Amino acid sequence: MAGVRGQAKAAALSAHRVVTEGIGLGILKGEFKIGELLPSPEELADRYNVSRTVQREAFKTLAAKGLVASKTKVGTWVTPPKSWNMFDADLLEWRTRVGMDPEFIASLFEVRRVLEPEGAALAALRRTPEQLEQLREIALAMMACAELGRFIELDLCFHLAVSEASGNPFLQSLGGLIEAALAAAFTQSTPVGEAERLASAGQHLAIFQAIEAGDPEAARLAMTGVIDTGARNSRHKQNG
Repeated sequence: MAGVRGQAKAAALSAHRVVTEGIGLGILKGEFKIGELLPSPEELADRYNVSRTVQREAFKTLAAKGLVASKTKVGTWVTPPKSWNMFDADLLEWRTRVGMDPEFIASLFEVRRVLEPEGAALAALRRTPEQLEQLREIALAMMACAELGRFIELDLCFHLAVSEASGNPFLQSLGGLIEAALAAAFTQSTPVGEAERLASAGQHLAIFQAIEAGDPEAARLAMTGVIDTGARNSRHKQNG
């Protein structure tokens, strides 16, 4: 009996995920328009083959992400983007699947410029020997890397490692939350040419060296330089 209950619970969770993700992606794609009511329970039941209970749970999840709002006797409607929780992990993952427009990518670089240089400065003061060794290994691997996909992976790992080394729980949490968006942004901003990649690797090595030296100002400036270079590369690809 316990096994049957477990299977039923797993099925309900799966159905909840399907509805939540389906509506979330539909909002980001513009299928469900901002300010408009979502389809009726009957329409959603036909579309997703789920009960009203599952629909209500999905709406609660979407409301927690800021994507929808509800009112008794009115229904559930799509809220404007300013209400969305842009750091929500699901929302970021859906955004990368739908495709990130130039405005969104530019906004991502802006928030990175606000947060990551300070994270690097803190890392210069707080990094542990183990974290320093991890950063060293990643930076040297970037210098030796000749494959674009692997370079992007290392780039992401380096930035997440700096966030972790900052010792600040908010920066550490943000690093994890924006991982999917960062990965997509790096695909846009990582230089394709070997010489450009080597220059980028050199910039990351400079961040490591500043953190190793315990120099917060140098770490801050080096991280700012990496982000600004990435933003320029991204704009060049978009215009190219």
